[in-house]
Amino acid sequence: MSFFVDIVTEDSFYENLTLGVVKILESFPYVKNVRVDRRNGCETMAITNWEQRHCVTLPENVRNFYAAIDGFLLQWNLEIAGEEFPVGRMEIGTLSSLKRYANNPKDHQTDSTKQELDTDAHKPDNEVTSNSITDLENPNSINLQGNDHGCKMFEIARCFPESGMAKVYLLYRMKHEEESPTIWLHREDTNRWYHLANNFTVYFRMMLVHLGLPLWQCCVSGLSLPPWVEQVYFLIGPHLLPSAVEPTETISTTIWNNGPINVIDPAIFKGKEGKQKSSKKK
Repeated sequence: MSFFVDIVTEDSFYENLTLGVVKILESFPYVKNVRVDRRNGCETMAITNWEQRHCVTLPENVRNFYAAIDGFLLQWNLEIAGEEFPVGRMEIGTLSSLKRYANNPKDHQTDSTKQELDTDAHKPDNEVTSNSITDLENPNSINLQGNDHGCKMFEIARCFPESGMAKVYLLYRMKHEEESPTIWLHREDTNRWYHLANNFTVYFRMMLVHLGLPLWQCCVSGLSLPPWVEQVYFLIGPHLLPSAVEPTETISTTIWNNGPINVIDPAIFKGKEGKQKSSKKK
């Protein structure tokens, strides 16, 4: 009797984990230096200690992820005029970086008050403010009033390149302990929250689908993107932008569409013909 043991190599593991996105990125002629950090998994005791310290239980898919690899980081550069720029980034924080969010409404009270009248009329359906009372039964709303007693949020990622202003959190509803934690985006400059995914697996696949493009979480949430980021989307993944977004007007397109029209004067050729005939007569 013989036994066959299928040994998963490190290369095949990362290829299966990323669903072949590395090959997709490398197929673009202007995408350079696609690289993936290779890390070891966390010990079971370390994961259990984290859960006991924070009094929560990680979902099975999150536990399996950290047991296999302690965080994830894929980066790529964009080549423009022969120079490479670090543009693409897919990242899931390490187990030790899963720190709990501490709500401090005083830090955002002034900014939220100033922007409340301007943004409420254009607020997406998946957006809530940290100092508003919302219905916990609504999957797109959370109650973060006061010291956010109803929820626990743990930072799992940051939006590149605005890592200090936009962060992604794993959110637990303490009154619904049987529910799996969901994934939310938090904009610190406006203190607003946006629902991204119902679980970690969906979020990870969304990250792969968006190829690690800058601020892809904001794009999914319907937030406006800087003009240079939109240009990168039109170059790498225009299908990922909302259908309402049109290419930003640039100097080159303006000159092409609205520039002066060259009109050729036929008299120029008549003059040349006359000179040629006179030269032949001589």
